[in-house]
Amino acid sequence: MYVKINSVDYTKLKNLSFAPSADITGTSIPINEFQVDIYTDDTFSLGSWANLYDDADNLWASYIITYSQRINPEVVQIRAQSDVALLDRITLEPCYYNGAYAESVLDETIINASDSAPGLWAEWPYYIDDSLKSKTIAGFCPQQTARERLLWVCLVIGAYVKGSFNNEIEILPIDNSADLIPMSDTYWRPKVTTKETVTKINVKSYSFTQGTPQSTDKWVTDGTNYYIVTEQENSLANQSAELGTLDKEITIDGVYLVNSSNVSTVLNMLAQWYFNSTQIEAGVINNAAYAPGDRVMLYTDEEHIKSGYITGAVFAFGLQSKATLTLTGTGDIEAANLIITYQYDGRQIDKKEYLLPVGMTYTITNPYIDMTMNGHRYIYRPEDEAATGTIASGTNTDTEDYDIALDLYKGDLHIISVDEVDVDVNDIGVIS
Repeated sequence: MYVKINSVDYTKLKNLSFAPSADITGTSIPINEFQVDIYTDDTFSLGSWANLYDDADNLWASYIITYSQRINPEVVQIRAQSDVALLDRITLEPCYYNGAYAESVLDETIINASDSAPGLWAEWPYYIDDSLKSKTIAGFCPQQTARERLLWVCLVIGAYVKGSFNNEIEILPIDNSADLIPMSDTYWRPKVTTKETVTKINVKSYSFTQGTPQSTDKWVTDGTNYYIVTEQENSLANQSAELGTLDKEITIDGVYLVNSSNVSTVLNMLAQWYFNSTQIEAGVINNAAYAPGDRVMLYTDEEHIKSGYITGAVFAFGLQSKATLTLTGTGDIEAANLIITYQYDGRQIDKKEYLLPVGMTYTITNPYIDMTMNGHRYIYRPEDEAATGTIASGTNTDTEDYDIALDLYKGDLHIISVDEVDVDVNDIGVIS
């Protein structure tokens, strides 16, 4: 790992800590950070950008230095925080939206907000997924920070903020696709725990009528116009809660962008997380492959696969990066066995078995097989580079054909077949 600050690469590091998180419930936007001790004579200004890379030059974080202190003559300790921290410093004025596109609201919230904090950024970079840009925003926002307004928008459009492995604020939809973490990359048995069951979710929705409020009316104002507020209680009960479960309710109110058109979506989205009380912790090899906010599948044991959304990752760095992942919104994945038989001339020479999710399209590289038999040491090569197919319910079988590549017998190596041959004419001798 190394840190780039002001176009300088710092490779001599210690005490690097990085534990990013993401809130896919839409009820918070975490400020992520990393901290590291850097061996250097240089000093670093607060507000400078610090970029964390791995040795393959993959970007892990692009954060703003919020703390810099020399702790001895050789070492400077820095702490850098994600750009969401800057949004906390921006106060936005009240605004009423009547069917505005999410992209235009976020332009006001993030890019134009820089006018309120000159010198922090020349331009506020952010990315919003195409599927979210045209979602409409209707309702009222009071005076609030840019971070709070971004949170409200994310809640009602079904989005979350990805705050790691990028160099901008990324606003993304909840993705139902999932990568399978190989069993070989899980270095201790995942821990499955059950949280207290949520029995009911309550969300208030709002409508606004422009006019002159009466003494009994609840109202808001953007400084020019007055809007009379009408509230509606909405709730969703957990039908899966066992009989006798103690009541535990989640309530969201005061978010004036929740209206009759989006409240059902908000309730169902929250139910996906809060009504599922199972949580998984798993230690995995993670070289920038899995980020908070991603949905993944993993083996909880040799016979079961579960899925879940990564809400946090605590990294440990070495020759390979490891992370303790916290998964929520978990569920069982239907899995089936795959048996790959490797054969030569109709005779089995090896076999491997896998447990894979039903519906998954697999591509598994066929290995070269080294086998000694009757005094011959054979190297078998596959006719096809990989075994491919789609997993169906039940037991799946796949047969891969092999040829003999090499035969070592009594010290003599016989080359039987090869994939290709390169000949250098300069190495060919002349027979006289």
